[in-house]
Amino acid sequence: MHMKSLIVKIIAVAATAMIFGSCAAQKNLYKWEKDEIRPIAGAAICYGGHSARNPYLWTPERFEKTLAYTDENGQEHWLFDNVIVMELWDDDFKVTYSIANDGRYSSRKEHWERQLEYWFDAENGFAAMDKCVADVASRIGKPSTKRGIIFSLPDPVYFEHYTKAMKGENRNTVYWGELDGVALDFAKPEDRIKAYLWLVDQVRARFAEAKYENVELIGFYVLSEELSVPGSFRYEYKQHDITIKAVAEYCHSLNEGFYWVPYAMAPGIENSKDFGFDLVVMQPNYYWTDAKWSWDQIEKKIRDYGLGMELEFEGTHGEPLTSSILSNLKNGQPNPYAARNKARFQEYLDNARSRGLYGEIPFVLYAGTNGLYELAVSEDPADREIYHKLCNFVINNPLKK
Repeated sequence: MHMKSLIVKIIAVAATAMIFGSCAAQKNLYKWEKDEIRPIAGAAICYGGHSARNPYLWTPERFEKTLAYTDENGQEHWLFDNVIVMELWDDDFKVTYSIANDGRYSSRKEHWERQLEYWFDAENGFAAMDKCVADVASRIGKPSTKRGIIFSLPDPVYFEHYTKAMKGENRNTVYWGELDGVALDFAKPEDRIKAYLWLVDQVRARFAEAKYENVELIGFYVLSEELSVPGSFRYEYKQHDITIKAVAEYCHSLNEGFYWVPYAMAPGIENSKDFGFDLVVMQPNYYWTDAKWSWDQIEKKIRDYGLGMELEFEGTHGEPLTSSILSNLKNGQPNPYAARNKARFQEYLDNARSRGLYGEIPFVLYAGTNGLYELAVSEDPADREIYHKLCNFVINNPLKK
């Protein structure tokens, strides 16, 4: 490590200790945090908050296709025990919630607050999920545990506009907003940590205020799909070994879990234990036609680093539409790629079983904006067949027992 980097890290760690110590001294555990972090067998990713999402709202009826499943004999079962809620963009795709060299502006405090308002709305989000669980429980009985919610933490990005900053055009780092009347400067890792911890505490406080009966907060999720350590590309603008580790320590002091779902072979996977994650689930990224990795390579990475595995498919909102698993696209036209995509998704289920991963590791489902719901309500026989295979894979996972 270069001397300059070492000095920066020492200063950042010292400042982090002060921040963490201050937060720890003030924190009180909420009722659900009195229990230890619970292990999870799986989760489904739920996107929401960006106005371009269609559908935009998470209603009880929409949640039901994630949380419950009616089998071919008409018997209803609990499906996913947990959800990971997140969003990627805002302001007509002009703003990104994660660090990205894609020409978008970095999210600010107002966008983070917008996510809070969306998920904690009285008629949407967690309230709708809570009602959904109550409705299903009235038919099949309460689940053994409350349904878990993992809240995504956006990246506090170093620059207001990362792409322009790399070109030397806009290197503003004081853009996010204020805490306690002081504008945060994201050139300082300690200020990025302050933003993270502010959001963690906002989510916790709102959960406590809402008094949901059937769902509870079980942890937080890091949105960035790759993480840096000293020596990584442009490490000086990320320093995840400082910021993410500090957030992990704070979450663990609250008995909140800490989770990450990186892309296949992403930087940071090898160091994931050092970051403090309770569970890392890797995206195979095999579903799409430009898949780069074989199942042998995917399995090796999973086993070498103790990872879970993501199951991946898309509905009618995939980009491009050639990635849709559905037999019919949104315009009612037959999907010429459906059989190929179903076969690719089937490989996830088959390889999980044949390689001995099923029953040993957790699985997280990615289904785009609304893919699981669309698959659940489809009347096409081929869609019904793959839907039942997926749901049986989930409900019969030995880790759920």
